[in-house]
Amino acid sequence: MVDLELYRIFYEVARTSNITQASNHLNISQPAVTKHIQNLEYQLGTPLFIRSRKGVILTENGKKLFFYIKQVMDLVSYAEKEIDDSNHLYTGTLKIGISTTLTKKFLLKYIREYHKLYPQVTIEISTDPTGELKEKMKEGKIDFIIAKLPQEEDSEFRYTPLDTLEDIFIGNKDYEELSKKIHTLEELSSYPILLQKNPSSSREYFDQVCKDRKVELQSIMNIASSNLLIEFTKIGYGIGFVTKQYVLEELKNQELFEIPIQPCIPPRKFGIIELKDSFLPYSAEAMLNLIKRDYS
Repeated sequence: MVDLELYRIFYEVARTSNITQASNHLNISQPAVTKHIQNLEYQLGTPLFIRSRKGVILTENGKKLFFYIKQVMDLVSYAEKEIDDSNHLYTGTLKIGISTTLTKKFLLKYIREYHKLYPQVTIEISTDPTGELKEKMKEGKIDFIIAKLPQEEDSEFRYTPLDTLEDIFIGNKDYEELSKKIHTLEELSSYPILLQKNPSSSREYFDQVCKDRKVELQSIMNIASSNLLIEFTKIGYGIGFVTKQYVLEELKNQELFEIPIQPCIPPRKFGIIELKDSFLPYSAEAMLNLIKRDYS
């Protein structure tokens, strides 16, 4: 088995050409340094230094060994610097799982602040469905997830609620009359409904609400993202089921209209999902600290 400590001591002696200086740098006694060098020479079967009054001089074999050991030590120093830079957020990669809409409506302001603080850190955003993001997090491909939280928590993950979101039905001007009175879910079943397709936490929640209320609402189109669903609703393709916080501007300027129902859809929490018993890199901890600062 290779004793790396012997090579570290050899490197320091060869670098300084002086056992006393090497002893001081290594913080071990001169006799200990000499003994370690002798052990290495014995293992390799060749003298590595010529002793002189002024210090030590590398033999030809010593020079050959130093050529390779120096490359190894340089690589170690480089690796340590890379890790130190990452720990201090000079470099590194932050990997977040989050939907496109939550990125725009929630995360973007934190990304802006984070980038000003740590401009050398690369930020990667994954926008797959929450179930797929959880699998990626298990594989170490994502540091943490920001998403709507499930009704039943999985014991593998740690959930930190941040705020609540309200799900509503919306329509464009073609459906403005529907916004003027309260409806039941059953009454909306006669209209074209637009929903996100599975797998989607929003679709799963909608299906569960309908199941609990024993109502069947069939979607005329299953749409991949909430952003697209909102756009299809704007052109009058049907009534959309969306998160209210995502369409506040459109509701305010009356481009879209909320269609109230009774009983209303219970609000849902959204927040941070982390893998339990996992070690987060400093780049991820720094972002979570920014977010949690506003929700403490």
